[in-house]
Order: sequence, then C-alpha cells, then structure tokens
Amino acid sequence: MTGDSSQAGEKSSQIDLTVADLDQPSTLKTFKADVEVIEPGFARIRYPFNLDWCNPRGSLQGGMFAVFLDEVMGYAMIGSHPKLDTLWTTTSLNVNYLRPVTGEVIAEGRVIREGSRTVYLEGEILTAEGKLAAKGTSTMLLLRRDGELLK
Repeated sequence: MTGDSSQAGEKSSQIDLTVADLDQPSTLKTFKADVEVIEPGFARIRYPFNLDWCNPRGSLQGGMFAVFLDEVMGYAMIGSHPKLDTLWTTTSLNVNYLRPVTGEVIAEGRVIREGSRTVYLEGEILTAEGKLAAKGTSTMLLLRRDGELLK
C-alpha cells in the first residue's frame, strides 16, 4: 500500500498506520491492486487489467466494476473510521455503466453523508486516461466491533 502522506498530512500517516495493521482483503491480493490514497472520507485504488476478468468482447466484465466500487468505498470508510472499534457492511450498491474498459482502472470512493448508523457513499471507475467508465453509490451500515448495531 502506498499512501499520499504529503497531501493528506499528519492525519493520513495515522490512517496509514491503522490500515497497515489490518489484514488486506483477499480481493486486493487476488487483483494485485494498489491502494494509492486513503484520507478521511476518500480512497483511490488502482487495478491492473487482466483478460481473465473480461467478457467475450475483451472488455472488463461489469461485475468487476461492482467489486472495485464496493472495495474502494469501503476503503473510504477506513479513512473516516481509523479506529478499529467500528465495522460496516454494505446494505445497497448501485452501479451505472458508462463505457467499456480494456485497460487498467482507477477506482475512487467518497463518503458523502454520514449519519449515526448509516453512511452514503459515491464511487467512480476511471480509465487510465481519466475517462469516466462507471459511477456507483452505496449505503453502508455502521456496526460495533461485536457486530451489534450502534446505538
């Protein structure tokens, strides 16, 4: 994982240390993804291109977009909740597909609004050239470490 501590400042270093202590999700390892930025309420992950993830026409299969968006929005949550006492789970995920992709992608996720129990997030999939390929929204439910709802 590479953090952008020059832009995020001291807060990012604290978040990077917390994230470094966590086990990386197997999806990051499987996809050989690079977490480029984690800041409060924002994350960016770069995913390489792999023909095994493509449809018969050679473009990235739509389900991969959903996986990448869900993951990057989850990492945006890490930036907002660097302490290990809060968990979250995706309760809804919506993806709008805007263009096919035949190369590496950059996924960005942002916390838009956080309530006492739910968080609304938005994400984007960009081509390596910066063209918008997909947009997604997500709602996540905040939980205590023991899996119970926050009060």
